[in-house]
Amino acid sequence: MTARTGTTRRIGEIALPGIGGGHLPPPVKPEKIFRSGQPVWRNSYYEGQLEDRLWKPIGVGAKRGTKRNAARYLASALQMAKRVELRTRRALQGAKKGVRNGAIGAIGIAVLEVLYEMVDYATGRLEPSIGTIAEKVGHSYSAVHEALVRLRRQGFLHWIRRSRPTENKGEAGPQVEQIPNAYVLTLPEELETIARRLIDDGPVPDDEAWRRKQDKADWKAMVDKLSATDLIAEHWAGDRLQGETFARIAALIDARDGQKRESGRTRETGGSF
Repeated sequence: MTARTGTTRRIGEIALPGIGGGHLPPPVKPEKIFRSGQPVWRNSYYEGQLEDRLWKPIGVGAKRGTKRNAARYLASALQMAKRVELRTRRALQGAKKGVRNGAIGAIGIAVLEVLYEMVDYATGRLEPSIGTIAEKVGHSYSAVHEALVRLRRQGFLHWIRRSRPTENKGEAGPQVEQIPNAYVLTLPEELETIARRLIDDGPVPDDEAWRRKQDKADWKAMVDKLSATDLIAEHWAGDRLQGETFARIAALIDARDGQKRESGRTRETGGSF
């Protein structure tokens, strides 16, 4: 089963250039090629080539980039990520006993929290090494890398690989070195719309407070109404064969639930005649 590939939007901003639209400058071409002994991954961009186009102030409206606006926005985004994790975990647990994580995973949520703490609100700058993230969340490098991949699949994160020339130009030794990725915080488009509506810089009138409460209820209802099949299709990002197994089980769960609802309606109307 393929992973979710919905449209994503940069936190508090428009869709990423080159991600769902637009074009990026050509990256460094070699695929993990060793230049004088130094490995450089394919699709690596030179440091400074794209960052100013990808990093933008965090938040919404005229006050984006301020501590209050950005903090509230990221708090909303984190709650949405947790909700996605909770719902997908429950769906997977209903399909197979022993499942402990949803589409994002507990480590994925922890990684997202760390990234939200580390990002520069005013500029959107975010370039920690995976080792730094691993140290902060208390998990291994590989576990953090897998969590980052899940976050990207679910539309909460994107990144570009980067490299920079060394000072050995024209001399023996590595000519290019790999440096930490540049990360961009994103949201799935449907969640971005909700998050924008939940954040407001001014006082909250009674009718606006009611609207926000209704927005939250609408978001919960939107997630809750997804069938088990929909949840697996939208959010499963693991092994393809296991995902197909979950999909078959989810379809059986939906069929069972449909029979229960039909049975309930039959009893309420006094029979099927």
